[in-house]
Order: sequence, then structure tokens, then C-alpha cells
Amino acid sequence: MKNIKVLGIPFDFGQDRIGVRLAPHVLREGKLIARLKDIAKTEDLGDLIFPFKVVENKQDKYIKHSLGAGLGTKTINDRIEEEDLSDSFLLNVGGDHGLALGTVHGLLSHHPEAVVVWADAHGDINTPETSPSGNFHGMPLAFLLGLTQHPHFGWIRRKILPQKLIFFGPRDLDQGEKDIILKHNIQYFSSEDINRLGAKEVIEMALHKADPFGTCPIHLSFDVDVFDQMDIDSTGTKVPHGPKLEELFLMGGVLAETGRLKSMDLVELNPQIGDAASVESSIALVLEFIETTLRQVFHAGKEIKPMPAMFEARTTSGRYL
Repeated sequence: MKNIKVLGIPFDFGQDRIGVRLAPHVLREGKLIARLKDIAKTEDLGDLIFPFKVVENKQDKYIKHSLGAGLGTKTINDRIEEEDLSDSFLLNVGGDHGLALGTVHGLLSHHPEAVVVWADAHGDINTPETSPSGNFHGMPLAFLLGLTQHPHFGWIRRKILPQKLIFFGPRDLDQGEKDIILKHNIQYFSSEDINRLGAKEVIEMALHKADPFGTCPIHLSFDVDVFDQMDIDSTGTKVPHGPKLEELFLMGGVLAETGRLKSMDLVELNPQIGDAASVESSIALVLEFIETTLRQVFHAGKEIKPMPAMFEARTTSGRYL
């Protein structure tokens, strides 16, 4: 890969907090593009514009905002399908995690054999029938795996195989999600597993199982709520007992070092949650994760410190040790 392409996706149909649509804007204000240009040639594709207006407020029986979610994810898919990614890393900045139905589906047109690493505190694999909330951002994987159908998502024509999916860091699963994961034998590494075994060992083991010959492209779909709730405040569904910060940064580095990490989603940052200081801290953490991971993508083989100095104090102060 020679360059980075950044696509803003202000998608918020997957849940009820509209603040997630502001994430692409605040990350650009935080000098995201300038930081990436220091790594490689970077093209800002701007924010995706959704060419429809959902005027009907009638709720679907099982999926809230189902019409907007269906039209929105198709718009995302179509935009990514048409993009030339032959020599580019694609960074998708959202938005809630429901957008990943569109990003992953679109990326499968470029990389049909892709392995998907789903870093999240949640499973996002509910079907509409098993979802307790009806929020679409808890369902994209069910659609991507072909486990469910819905009239507003009739455009879907590709799916990922269960053996090509890796859960990294979940710790808040609904019973229906647990049943699906067990039934389909999907690789699942909780934050407890990661902190005990280490991110490097977990990712290397999981990738070997998903891709024994080490030839498949990798997509990282990263929900910021995978961070422990003590480390990030500006996200809508914080969960305690997350992976250690150094393990999450190491995960990004290990994926980058494979030379096969081709794309990434960054989702669920909400700058309308938290006071000014916590919003600033949350944005800084997200920017550091993006920059550190992509610097290793484009400088694979060079020794790069996996944990940024600005966060080192947190992990050496005794809280995690």
C-alpha cells in the first residue's frame, strides 16, 4: 500500500444518540489528517452524504430506524465498492457500529477472503428477534453472516464465513449472542482472556486458525467501547473490566505487522458525552490508537513502541499491574 484514504461516515441510525455523527468532524479538528500525512500520502474523501430523507417515524417491530439503517448501509457499501483501493489503506471513521454492515460488505468486493477482527465490548451479532433493545448497531454481524433477513436489507449479496470472524475484547453479551457464537464456533477472546494470555498470543493464534496460510487480507472493526470505561468516557455504551490499554495498542501493532491489515473502522466515539476534559481525553486516545496502528502498517518491520508515551503512566502506575 502506498497511501491512506479516510472516509467519514456520520451514520447514526443504529442507536438513538445522534452525537456519534460528529466523530469524523472532531477527529479532523484533532488533526487526524495531518497526523496521517506524517505517515503516508493521505487523501481525505470527506464525509459520506446519505442521499435520502427518512420521513416515516414508524418503528419496525424488531429494528429501530430500520429503513434508515438499510438505506444508510447500502449507501456506505456502494461508496466503498466504487473506490479504488488497489494501493490504499481505507480508514472509515463513524458513526455507530451499525455502519460496519456497509463497510465490511463493501470491502468484500475488494477482498472477498478477508478476515474480520471485531474489537468491541459487545457482540453486535444479535438477530432482530434476539435483540433486547432493537438497536441496529447490535445486529450488523448477524446480517454479515447471513443469519437473518429483512426487507430493508434486501441489497445484501455477500457474507463472511464464521471461521473468518474473530471477536476481540467482548464482555457484555446477550444470551442470544452467546448462543449464536457457540452454535457457529466463532473465535471469541474476552478481555479477561486477553489480559491473561496477552494480545500478541491471542491475535497470532486466532489469525492462524482463521487463515492458516497467512494470505488473507485483514479488516479491523474497532469500537471505542472496547476500551475500559475508566480509559474512555465519550462513548454511549461503556463497559468495565476491559483489556489493558497496552494490550489494545499491541493488538493493532500485531495486526499491522502481518502486512495484511488493509482497512479499519473506528466507531462509537460520541463527543456529546462527558465534560470538556473527558471529551478531549477520549479524542486524544482515539487519535493515538489510529496513528500508532497506521504508523506500524506503513513501517512494518521497524521497531515502534506499541504504547504511546502519553498513556504509559496509566499502565505503569499500578492500576493494571
